Amino acid sequence: MSGEPVRIAAWLVEEGVAVSQGDPVAELETEKSTIELEAPATGILRIVVAAGVDAEVDAVIGHIEDGSPVTEQSAPAVATMIPSDPVESAPTAPAPPDTASRTIVASPAARRLATERGVRLDTVVGSGPGGRIVASDIVGADAAATDPVAGWGLRDAVVAGVAASWREIPHIHISGRLDGEGIATARSALGRKITVTDLLAFSLARALLEVPSLNGSYGDGTRLSTAVHLSLAVATEHGVAAPTIRNAHELALEELAAERRRIVDAARTGRLEKRELGGGTATLSNLGAYPVDFFAPVITGPQICLVATGRLAPEPVAVDGMITVRHRIWVNVAIDHRAADGEAGGRLLTSLEQQLSNLPAQTAPGEER
Repeated sequence: MSGEPVRIAAWLVEEGVAVSQGDPVAELETEKSTIELEAPATGILRIVVAAGVDAEVDAVIGHIEDGSPVTEQSAPAVATMIPSDPVESAPTAPAPPDTASRTIVASPAARRLATERGVRLDTVVGSGPGGRIVASDIVGADAAATDPVAGWGLRDAVVAGVAASWREIPHIHISGRLDGEGIATARSALGRKITVTDLLAFSLARALLEVPSLNGSYGDGTRLSTAVHLSLAVATEHGVAAPTIRNAHELALEELAAERRRIVDAARTGRLEKRELGGGTATLSNLGAYPVDFFAPVITGPQICLVATGRLAPEPVAVDGMITVRHRIWVNVAIDHRAADGEAGGRLLTSLEQQLSNLPAQTAPGEER
């Protein structure tokens, strides 16, 4: 439908900022679709039509200047930005009919910003057509994310999150009793400064890199992450919070342990910030401090998986035809069945057991941790 008006929903880059060809620079909306407009060239952005203003298809809404100085003999090259007919671009699929669960509809730019800034889309109210979340909504949510979350505000968030996850996510659970001798050996060598939870988190972050189909989120589609932002279930007097350790796969064991102590303390003293509760790509819930062997948890939506662990305990096992005593630990992988299957859970258990067996070598004195 040529000539359909286009609204400049948001400029993703400020006036006068340098951009590269192909960078998303604006978000355009019509009644039927939301699209990103990419820079047609590399240079300096000059805005012609402001955000919030309607423009006709094929109207010039901005320029990209190459940044060369203007002289009497020359002027900088200019590339114009003209929105094409949105019907011919890839429109966003219409939202399904309303159900008891909330369908998250967000633009590509909003999803990218949410990932970068650790903002959970299910906590954002969209201002676009039909409640669509647009980039400016993420910016606003991020600005408010420095407010501490404490008391019944945290409890309300926990209840809402658990209810939504249980209602919306088709759970499957894949479990196994893994060899935990590596945990026991490393724990004994490192002393009380490093906990079993630290060793599990350290190993799980690396195991998730080997099973990327479980590291990410599911909203109106699967979005996988190349970085492991590991959430930890933490019991507080107002409920279970799940603050996130960013880039857990890149942290040395001592660094991860220090960050784990910081976020656990912040959760239990009511000093967590909203941003610290978002952006996780998977969750670890460890109840090994209690006489708990196995439990089936509720996934921290919109994440794809949650790994639940029980107590580490010695028990008789058969090794090479002989009975010996080794430490074992139950591990249960809860998976959103829309995003992944049980086979992925089996591969994660295999990878995690291997990572756990490597702990003594990885944490030996003089070794890079």
